[in-house]
Amino acid sequence: MNETMFFRETNARTLRGPYLLLGGEELTKQEALDRVLKTPDPGFSEMNLHRLKDVSARDLLGAAEQLPFFDAYHIVVVSDWSDAELYDGLMAEEKKLPGTIGRFFGLKDAIVLFVRRGDAKETNFSKLFSERDRVVRFDPLTPDRAAKFCMREAALKNAVIDDRTARVLIDMVGTDAYRLRNELGKAAGYVGAGGTVTKDVLETVVTPSSEYNAFRMLDALLIGNKKGALRMLEAELNAGRESAMGVAGFLEGRLRLMLIAREMLDRKRPRQEIVSRIGGSAYAAGIAIDSAKKHTAERLKNAVAALASVNALVKSGQCDERSALFDAVYRNF
Repeated sequence: MNETMFFRETNARTLRGPYLLLGGEELTKQEALDRVLKTPDPGFSEMNLHRLKDVSARDLLGAAEQLPFFDAYHIVVVSDWSDAELYDGLMAEEKKLPGTIGRFFGLKDAIVLFVRRGDAKETNFSKLFSERDRVVRFDPLTPDRAAKFCMREAALKNAVIDDRTARVLIDMVGTDAYRLRNELGKAAGYVGAGGTVTKDVLETVVTPSSEYNAFRMLDALLIGNKKGALRMLEAELNAGRESAMGVAGFLEGRLRLMLIAREMLDRKRPRQEIVSRIGGSAYAAGIAIDSAKKHTAERLKNAVAALASVNALVKSGQCDERSALFDAVYRNF
């Protein structure tokens, strides 16, 4: 079951039985949970809601099989459970009383929501749900969905942001909905009621991701804007989030991603294949691809070698970390 189907069944009040909610987009997952919790009669909602943690199979079944209080159904929300323990417990209950699991998934007067933070590998427990189309995935927002989300959130905050500017924000912080909402809140507060969020506003108030800062710094270095790059590098080091060696390693790693992307682009490989080959965060991979388009493979190879020299300079005792990093930038860019 996908997000949209779950949304429709929630609105139609036709959800029944257990569902497993998981995936990397936490805000839309929480909103989906909140919508379900608002569906019972508000006068009896507290009496028809059970929140369970680290629950045993027997206690879970007992809570799920309770009769609702003056309503068509009640809701059980489960968090922080062990897949293996709960699965073994359900199998033990099934052995004692055949048909127990079938009755659990066929509940008519209860909604049981297992809410997991992030994603997870498939287990015997999750297979019980996937085999019955009861897994609801909340995948990271695509750039298109994220842009629409930004425009909606801005409107809720009595501000305006257009699609192009929303995509600038997405480039700066990624597609995580919680992060987008927080940064939009700052921008909307800055422009005031009825104001328009512009690119200049974003650059003034938004705290960009380390990925965005790294690729912006590398772009400046690779196009010869040494003064701008050094200013960004100085700011990064002064922020104290990473040592000079840490910054050098991070930048070198991002250059290697760009080199992989550039070489695959030269072979005319499709974007999704490049994202898969780079691995890790799809957001970071996307920035690497877009940055790689601006530079040749040869230029990127030379840049990788330049930053790799920082480690050698420090280990050989020729200079300290900070001096080695700035020396590599001065000599090679």
